[in-house]
Parts: sequence; C-alpha cells; structure tokens
Amino acid sequence: MTNILKRAAFTAAVLVCLAGQVPAQEPASVPDDQVRERLDFIQNALESAKPRARTWWYGWMAAYGAGTAVQWGLSIGHWNDTQPADDSPDAPRVKDQAFAQDMLVGGATTALGFIGLLTDPFLTASGAGGLKSLPDSTPEERRAKLEKAEDLLRRCALREIKGRSWGTHALNLGVNAAAGIVTAAVFKRPWTDGLLTFAVGEAVSLANIFTQPRRAKQAWLKYGDRYLNPTGDIDPESPESRWSLGVFPGGFSLSLAW
Repeated sequence: MTNILKRAAFTAAVLVCLAGQVPAQEPASVPDDQVRERLDFIQNALESAKPRARTWWYGWMAAYGAGTAVQWGLSIGHWNDTQPADDSPDAPRVKDQAFAQDMLVGGATTALGFIGLLTDPFLTASGAGGLKSLPDSTPEERRAKLEKAEDLLRRCALREIKGRSWGTHALNLGVNAAAGIVTAAVFKRPWTDGLLTFAVGEAVSLANIFTQPRRAKQAWLKYGDRYLNPTGDIDPESPESRWSLGVFPGGFSLSLAW
C-alpha cells in the first residue's frame, strides 16, 4: 500500500508539473550523458507517437470536413422536397423539410468539430517537429535542446489530457443538446427527433474522444518515473496497481490501472 501511495503521489506531481504548476528538474543540473539519454527518449517517444496521432487528427479533420460538405449539400438539394398531405389519390403536396433540416443541423455540428480541431491542433501529430534541426554539438546546446524537448512533450501530453477531459465532454454535450433543441423547438419537430439528433451527435463525439491517442501522456509519465523522480523509489516496471491523478484546466481525473 505504501508503494502504491508513493506512486500515486509521484504521478500526481508529474501531472501537476505537466500542467505548468510545478517546474520540472532543470536540465542545467543534469549530467551531459543523461541529457543525451533524455533527448533520445523524448525524440523517440514523439516520433513513435506521430503516425497514430496524424492518422487520428487528419482522419477526423477529413471526416468532419466531408461530413459538413455532404450534409449541407444534401440540405440545400432537399430543402424544397414535398410529399402528399394524406393518403388520398388527389391529396395536395406539402413541404417535407425534415431530412433537409437534419442535414443542416448535422452539418453545423460537424463544422464545429472541424473548427475545433483546426484551431486547437493535436500537437502529438507533429512528432519531434523541429527538435532534430536544433544544434546539439556542445553540452550547452544539448541542455537548451532538452529544455525545448521537455516542454514539447509536456504540451503534447497536456493536449491529450485536455482532449479527454470533462470539459471536452461537457462542451460536446452542450453542442449536441443544442442541436437536439433546434431540431425539436426551432423546426417544430417531435421531441423524439430532437433526441435522435442528440444521440447521433453524441455518439460521434464520444467516438472522437475515445479514439484519441494517449501516447504522449504515457511517455510523459514514463519520463517522469525514469528521470524526474529524485528519490528513486518508483520502479516503472513494477506490476503493482497504480493510481493516476490527471490534472487539466478545469478539473482532474483519478483512475486505477493494474
């Protein structure tokens, strides 16, 4: 139990550090051989996380963009649809905009998803970015490069945490609830239609959230276990249970892994 508590306390400290509330160990105090080792760790971690991150980010950007274009195109094309007013042979035709309205609302939600990814890029998708081009021929250059590398890994991990946070869930719930309300109230449709609109939108939102990669966060925690723990009490290879405290803007999460 003591070891579990130590792990929990350290994981919490690393994630608080990740959020920018506690400074990490200064690279200037690290021996040069460990600076090289840390740089290799971070660069390898970011590059190995890059392919899946790019697939997720560009894939969802394409899905949201295509979804918006297709749905709005269908909405325009079917806006003047009509249907018989009743089952009689000579029944007059009346407007039937239900499908066009659904496409209009659906396109609006996917447009918001596209804008969200565009304005808040998934940093892990860039991999090590420009780190490789930074000079590292002297100990001073390597220490400066390590500072940038640690900051990049921290920001990538924080972006992943934010993407799965309760704040993100709440934002998606609000958007999808608004879409359902518009369908039912503004377009004067049955409340079941509004509920269906909400359910479909929420299913897409949850798929987006739960398919998001988490490799940068895992790499940051492993980096902390290996390099930022001054006592050496934490063994990252231990099979024992681990409590994890996730800290992010607007809240925190607590989980147990074994």
